[in-house]
Amino acid sequence: MVRPPTPAKRPYAPRMAPAERREQLLDAALEIINRDGVAAVSVDAVAKAAGVTRPVVYGQFTDADHLLRALLEREGERAQAQMAATLPGDLNGADPVEVFTGVARGYYDAVVTAPGRWRAILLPVDGTPPAVRKYKERSDALIREQFARAVRWFLRDAADAADAAAADLDIELLIRLLLAALEEGGRLVLDDPDHYPPERLTAMARFLVETLLHRYPYTARRPPAASAPGRGGSPRRASRSAST
Repeated sequence: MVRPPTPAKRPYAPRMAPAERREQLLDAALEIINRDGVAAVSVDAVAKAAGVTRPVVYGQFTDADHLLRALLEREGERAQAQMAATLPGDLNGADPVEVFTGVARGYYDAVVTAPGRWRAILLPVDGTPPAVRKYKERSDALIREQFARAVRWFLRDAADAADAAAADLDIELLIRLLLAALEEGGRLVLDDPDHYPPERLTAMARFLVETLLHRYPYTARRPPAASAPGRGGSPRRASRSAST
């Protein structure tokens, strides 16, 4: 009597330290998002992509939502580290056009340098699970507040000079529109970097900021103030002053 062949046993995944395993699973999820979209991320899909069993994934994350939140948190922190170098340590005496242009250029360069990371970050909010959507909305709100502080700083002299238009400027709406333009630029450079290179997008960002600040000439040259928002460290003056 011929015995049926014994099914081959599934090889065990190599042992890893918990932190290393977590990074492996997050990397697998990021790869899935970039290849198939966020809807394709599941415990099964991540396990298959990482070459492990489902219990290995559950040993690190409670479910796919937990995994996605952890992924966005990790990539968000890394994105912030990329962007930190574009900000002056102190806004005292800084040229607002140069500051915002530098931020835009640093942002687009960061997108080109780590496209997989930024595809995950720039996902449409409506296409993400509710828990992930809430996390992304909180992160976006924090970014808007940081930008709003910088804009208020540069416009403060206009308000002090009783410029009614500056006093009535809708900062919240302005920040939403500026960030929406930056994010759309990020998607454009991801989808078609040859047609929308960082240089082209940065030039448009500079035009938008120059157009806005031309209306508020008080934002141009000013003496150093007591304190200003920034990353900390010693003051650094931008290389060129805005035209008045």
